[in-house]
Amino acid sequence: MYIYSLTVFFLILFVINYAIDQRRVRNGVFLTIGILLLLFSSIVYAISNLDGVIPYIGLLLVLILLLLSPVMLLVIGIALIYNGRTLLSKEGWKLPNLLSLLAGIGIATLPVITFLMPSVGILQPFIIFIQLCFVYYGFLFICYLASSILYNLNRVKLRQEFMIILGSGLIKDRVPPLLASRIDRAIAFYDRQRKIHTPPLFVASGGQGSDETVAEAEAIRDYLLSKGIPNDHIIVENQSVNTLQNMQFSKQKMDERMAGKSYSCVFVTNNFHLFRAGIYAREAGINGDGVGSRTAFYYLPNAFIREYIAILVMYKKVHVMMTALILLTVVGLSLFNINLVR
Repeated sequence: MYIYSLTVFFLILFVINYAIDQRRVRNGVFLTIGILLLLFSSIVYAISNLDGVIPYIGLLLVLILLLLSPVMLLVIGIALIYNGRTLLSKEGWKLPNLLSLLAGIGIATLPVITFLMPSVGILQPFIIFIQLCFVYYGFLFICYLASSILYNLNRVKLRQEFMIILGSGLIKDRVPPLLASRIDRAIAFYDRQRKIHTPPLFVASGGQGSDETVAEAEAIRDYLLSKGIPNDHIIVENQSVNTLQNMQFSKQKMDERMAGKSYSCVFVTNNFHLFRAGIYAREAGINGDGVGSRTAFYYLPNAFIREYIAILVMYKKVHVMMTALILLTVVGLSLFNINLVR
């Protein structure tokens, strides 16, 4: 009975929190826990209430999945390694491009470490610590992914006064495909709204990097002009150097334009970046949601891992404390086990 109540509790928590604010990681946490409990409670119900062989078939399938989990991890690891090689061949050897490759090596190594653990007694505490950290951070990644996917499914209303286009790195003064996809997505939204309402004003946001000859905002403006967007429909914000500043400085531009009047806005970025951008929008006081542009599939695993790490850093105090708690638990259990052996 308690497991059913707990399942309903977490699913209701998810619905309430998602309705209040879609830009929170805890939405994914509540949903993931709720789905896991729902699966577990369904198995419990089947075993307790159904007759015949059906409950045992279900239980057998669960056991098979548990036994195959090391193989599944190995397959996921190999797939990430392959994706990492593909990314490096297309995008070049840069540290941010190594994330999916390194994650793949780590995940593929974990089943091997688990298999060897009984034969390497002195390293058991360290291996258990690695395994528990993998479970913790793996669970958080699933929760983050759920939150990100849910936010990408959100549909923004075609009644906006402003549309912020978040800048990304230029190739000198040229708009690369990644940034072009954001601008094209913004133009598509602009054209759809123009058919039924007054079109929004673009806020081109992004400063100048050390390896760029112009500010990202100015390159975005030039791209918009080349697509036939009137210059008086473009506001340039060319001072920001990160996503939070994109939101803060763009809000200043919109506030100045509206002179204290209320307004609605939307921001545009790539789909993998949408959720974290939404968090920064909330921190900057922007009451608006995002629209995500499509990204090449080979680029997504590495990009989502990078975004996940960035969100971990945003809440680093909590995760450092949890990692320390895991370490203390493993050390404490190891010392307790040593005392028992003596």
